[in-house]
Amino acid sequence: MTKLKYTAMAVILNSNKEILSVSRKDNHNDMNLPGGKIDEDDATIKDGLAREVMEETGLTINTDTMELVFVMFRDKFMGYTYLIKDWEGEINTNEPHLVKWCPYETITKGSFGEFNKLLYKSLNNMGVDIKYS
Repeated sequence: MTKLKYTAMAVILNSNKEILSVSRKDNHNDMNLPGGKIDEDDATIKDGLAREVMEETGLTINTDTMELVFVMFRDKFMGYTYLIKDWEGEINTNEPHLVKWCPYETITKGSFGEFNKLLYKSLNNMGVDIKYS
């Protein structure tokens, strides 16, 4: 039996109710949520997510106030998605991808589109107000 692996994604909203999105490194038109694989060196899943968000966006997130909104098992990974309530900083990254604020609809058209549609239903059921299109 293989050891379970983990991923974590962040839903970060700005004051215009747009979502922060990150492109795939090899396709800047394929947008998704910031996040990624949790490393063995990460103390917790939340700490791993904070590291990933910092690496991908330059933003610092508060792990104490984040709220779990969605969990899904896919391709040997248990994935956790958190609503980030407190964050600070300016978008800044050295990684080879695009980081931008966009309507939620944008991330439903990429390679994780079906996942993001399910996530949107969960966020909507929780009363999270997000600009869709």
